[in-house]
Amino acid sequence: MNNTAITKSDHVRARQMLALADAAQLPAADRAWLESHLEACDSCRAFAQDAGDLVRALRSIPVAADRTLVAATQMRVRLRARELRQRDERLWLVGVSCVVVTLTAALTNLACWRGFTWLVERTHVSAATWPVAFVALFIVPALAASVLLLAKGTHLADHSR
Repeated sequence: MNNTAITKSDHVRARQMLALADAAQLPAADRAWLESHLEACDSCRAFAQDAGDLVRALRSIPVAADRTLVAATQMRVRLRARELRQRDERLWLVGVSCVVVTLTAALTNLACWRGFTWLVERTHVSAATWPVAFVALFIVPALAASVLLLAKGTHLADHSR
C-alpha cells in the first residue's frame, strides 16, 4: 500500500471532523487535510454534502415554543437563579463567620493562655501541669463540639426545603 492510499481511519477522521465542527472553525492544518481528503474521496464528499444539506434543512424549519412551555422554562430558570443567589449568600455568610470565629478563638486563646500563666505564677503549680489543664479546659470542649456538629452535618444542612 502506498502513502496516497486512503485508509478506513482517514474516512473515520474526515467524518468526525465533518460531524463535530464547522470546517471553517477547524485549525488550518486539519482544514487543509480535510479539503484534500474530500477532493480524493467520493464517499466522504457525499457525506459532507448530505450533512450540509441536512443542517441547512434543519435550520430552515421554524421552531415555535408553546407559551406554557416558555413560561414554565422561565419560571424554572428564575427559581434556579434564586437558589444560586441564596447559596452564594449562605457561602459568603459562612466565610465571614469562619473569619470571625477564627479571630475570636485566637484572641480568646491568647487571653486564656495569659490568664493561665498568671494563675500558675500566683499558685506555684508546676510548669508541666498548666498546659495540660489549658488544653483540657479550653481546647478539648471546642474540638468535641466541632466534631459533633460535623458528624451531625448541621453546617451543610439546608433547612429552607
